[in-house]
Amino acid sequence: MSRHSNSLYIWLLLLLFCLVFSQPIYSKINIEYQGQVFSLDLPTIKVNGDNYISVENLFKQIGGVEYYSPIMKKVNLFFGGKNWVLSLDKGIAVAESGEEIPLGRSVVIQENSVYISPQFLNQLFGISTDTSSTVVTPSPSPTKTPSTISPVTLPTGSSSLLNVRSHSYGDENRSRVTFDFGINLPTHSMQTDQANNRIILTFNNATLAPGTPETFSLNDNRVDRVVLNKKGSNVEAIIYLKSPASIQKNQLGGENPRIYLDIVTSTLLTSPDVTILPASPSPPTQPTTTPALTSTPTPVVPTPTTKPPVQPTTATPYDKINPRVIVIDPGHGGKDPGCVVNGYQEKDIILQVSKKLKEALTQQGYEVYLTREGDTYPGLKERSAVANNKQPVVLLSIHANAAPNKKATGVEVFVGSAQIHGEGAADVANRENQRFISEGYTEEQNGKINSTLLDSYYLGSRTVSMKLGSLIENNIVKETGQASRGLKEAPLILLKGMYFPSCLIEIGFLSNPTEAKNLANGAFQDKLVRGIVVGIKQFMSSSDLKKFLEE
Repeated sequence: MSRHSNSLYIWLLLLLFCLVFSQPIYSKINIEYQGQVFSLDLPTIKVNGDNYISVENLFKQIGGVEYYSPIMKKVNLFFGGKNWVLSLDKGIAVAESGEEIPLGRSVVIQENSVYISPQFLNQLFGISTDTSSTVVTPSPSPTKTPSTISPVTLPTGSSSLLNVRSHSYGDENRSRVTFDFGINLPTHSMQTDQANNRIILTFNNATLAPGTPETFSLNDNRVDRVVLNKKGSNVEAIIYLKSPASIQKNQLGGENPRIYLDIVTSTLLTSPDVTILPASPSPPTQPTTTPALTSTPTPVVPTPTTKPPVQPTTATPYDKINPRVIVIDPGHGGKDPGCVVNGYQEKDIILQVSKKLKEALTQQGYEVYLTREGDTYPGLKERSAVANNKQPVVLLSIHANAAPNKKATGVEVFVGSAQIHGEGAADVANRENQRFISEGYTEEQNGKINSTLLDSYYLGSRTVSMKLGSLIENNIVKETGQASRGLKEAPLILLKGMYFPSCLIEIGFLSNPTEAKNLANGAFQDKLVRGIVVGIKQFMSSSDLKKFLEE
């Protein structure tokens, strides 16, 4: 083909492209969501006669989150409490619930920007658009006047309530209800309605994030539901309990601001020997039959009982530990993707890092085993079996983090403990334990494992695990330059029964767009692996491990 023919061919291709893909233009579009109508200026394109809307610009104005990863060929969309991952290579949209919808011709990528058809937006999130308004500005509806996006724009100094969640700690007769806020914590007050087993929280100068449901039905042993009401400039949360309980309120600021209630019950709550006392050290008062609201917690003090001593389980002797064997547990896998955010799935990145770590440790002369080699889901029994059968000197469970605040960043390491120490430790335990709980992990099993907490072997391994975790965390920070979030303790189910040094590593936040890109980057993964390997080498030569093995 001649040079002239080549030029003509290229010109024809460019002409065809211009006919098919239009350049983005800003159009006035009416958006309707949950009965509210907004008039927005949005970039739109026309492809083969069909209109598409810039989802990034739309979500910036109505409070959603969009992230497109060209490398992973995925688009992550979060709005109104719904999370969808658009797999461009597979041609499907996948919800957190597992629901799948074919993409068809609903998504267009142009100049690294994501455009979605109005029909698909409606299908995913219930967002309706006036399709004619993508060309001209429509006349205002006689019944619904388009407005600005003021319902999403927060008043100065206000706090936005993003989510309500709960977790049950069966071994402690305790549940935690957590209220996640977007930017800052509101001032608030708490009242208890003893007669009706209710707790009433009032968040001052607060608002509900768009799409936040009014009622959260919680699958919890102690909490039935949480009902949210907008009252003027405040938000009222009513927590309905299933039985009387002791209430303790706490809060955490920082990157993931939240207010949480610890709700403790006892089998003695219905006993006539139980006395309900006010929080202050004043003489006990008899409960009345009149519903009364008090502004202080109401701890329940049961009568002392004598419990039989806990019999420790038979431990694995340390002389059977193989000092050259290491087990790596890549978290999640298969049906359990872990965190799905910013276009990434935790299970994929974790497996990549774990395989690199295995290779690096093998080169150092260690015998290394993975609890999963591919995209499979080994349950708690299978993971524990690999660890206990190989009797390693070290077990590492590798995970990636996520938080409501997308600015949260850094690495943190956890060791197993009956207690919670460290900001966010309870949240991590809640998230990482959920799959094991759903597969049938029971309180009876929990009690059996907890009996090891009094065993001298277990206490010794937990102490030396702190040394292991500290060395790994410090060296990851040195290699990658990530923020250090410290060494923490949490009741992690996988680590509870381990008699050898073990820890769980949260290598970074997939919810942070910048850190998510780093975690998916091969060169950055190599830095992570180097940090972990150096930490393990330092641990192997430490006096702490030597003392542990000699005891």
